Amino acid sequence: MASHLHSPALRMSWSPAPWDDAVCGFPVLQIGELELGDGGDAGAEFAAFESERDRLGVGLVSCRLPHDRIRESMLLEARGFRFIEMIYKPEIELARAPAAPAHGLQVRPGTAEDLPGLLEIAGRAFRNERFHVDPRLARGVSDQRYQNWVSSSLRHERQRLRVVSDGERLIAFFVTELIDGGRTCYWHLNAVAPGAQGQGYGRRAWLAMMTEAGHWGAARVQSSVVARNVRVMNLYASLGFRFGEPAMTLHWVRCDAS
Repeated sequence: MASHLHSPALRMSWSPAPWDDAVCGFPVLQIGELELGDGGDAGAEFAAFESERDRLGVGLVSCRLPHDRIRESMLLEARGFRFIEMIYKPEIELARAPAAPAHGLQVRPGTAEDLPGLLEIAGRAFRNERFHVDPRLARGVSDQRYQNWVSSSLRHERQRLRVVSDGERLIAFFVTELIDGGRTCYWHLNAVAPGAQGQGYGRRAWLAMMTEAGHWGAARVQSSVVARNVRVMNLYASLGFRFGEPAMTLHWVRCDAS
């Protein structure tokens, strides 16, 4: 359940992140809404959240803000948060996508039999994401987090796991969800097997999944990518995806959390 703090000085909300508790070994919170007002003492108001955070024994708090919320980011930095990443959300209207050559890959639902190979990919492929690059978090937390995500997608109510292969060779996986009444296919998580990288499979896998999204009736594809992952940013750009305004992520980590 989300908690709220609304005053002339500060509007904010926060909620637990139990999926991150499981890998971090301590409670984790995520701040949803955060907006400064024009009056009052925002720092004093924020202290009410800090009291609740400390009462719960929280070890990590994350907050994602629109890129232009500089006042809010300065408030967080003054309270011990640190900038971790800038996120972009690539999007493409499938009807306007350029004609693509045949990708020659197969896409199918992931199964329990695929898990060993998929978990190996999930444990090695993600090196640019926030849990991996924050030096204050324990090593291995990021890998376990993405492995858990892949495993849970097999039984998730809305998210779907898709496997991309070249014959018998496992190339990539995508965790997807149809949103906006099925009009948008959102790619929550995707990765190319480390052993298949640098061989043109990334572009082919993305094309295969764009084709699948069209077969499912989606009109567009959306995803997210961290700015430091230049290789994948360039892949999205080469396929005709557009990038809206970015968002920044900040972390607060308890000094003894790791």
